[in-house]
Amino acid sequence: ASQGAIGIENGQLHERQWGQRAMQRDLELAHKVQQGFLPGAPPKVDGYDFFDYYKAASHVGGDYFDYIMLSGERLGIVLADVSGKGIAAALLTAKLSSEARFCLAIETSLATAVNRLNAAFCAAGWDDRFVTVIIGVLDPHTNELTIVNGGHMAPYLRHRDGTVEPIGEDQSGVPLGVSADFEYEQFTIELAPGDCLTLFTDGFSEAMNAAGELYGLERLRQHLTEPEVGVDKLGPVLLEDVKSFVDGHAQSDDMCLVCFGRQYK
Repeated sequence: ASQGAIGIENGQLHERQWGQRAMQRDLELAHKVQQGFLPGAPPKVDGYDFFDYYKAASHVGGDYFDYIMLSGERLGIVLADVSGKGIAAALLTAKLSSEARFCLAIETSLATAVNRLNAAFCAAGWDDRFVTVIIGVLDPHTNELTIVNGGHMAPYLRHRDGTVEPIGEDQSGVPLGVSADFEYEQFTIELAPGDCLTLFTDGFSEAMNAAGELYGLERLRQHLTEPEVGVDKLGPVLLEDVKSFVDGHAQSDDMCLVCFGRQYK
């Protein structure tokens, strides 16, 4: 009986180990699939520089960004944060990726495209799931950037002299999936030489150190004020400061960052 009990216990242990290895393989595959939805490299647009960063809190996450080439050599820039974490949130980012590309491709108005995207998301019936999103369409010929904000934190616009301001707070709408009838509002700014826009998810502002302190929006803003620093240096400096602040404390939320700006002349 004793030998039989040991055999059963060993069998159960082997079964659990096999199940854990299978789950680990599935998570690794899910990670690769999600990475495939993200841009492999920043876009090449004459007169502009780009920097991006993405890191999920676990194997997969609910943050998402994308660059979408549109007619007239315009560029769509999308950054979003799906409610929740893990596999469920990652599946919604996959849906969001395809729907966003479709809506931006067939609509000439950005606001109309986001209205269509929101309607599709609401119609899918994702229960209590929602998405904060900010989408911009850049026209490099006119240097105009048209933006729609769906319940996301306002991006920071840094001017060449180092002054920084949040933009579009008054035009911010509700997150996708909250109201199918909501009408989103777009606004347009013109980027001057040296202007840079920073889009980020709350994994940055809510990054926490071992003492329970949050990195915060003000510290983030302060690190964008260095005058005449290019996008290629701005992003890495910000990442290094966040890393120094948390000082090895475990990442609790997905982190996504997109910086882009007009080159100096």
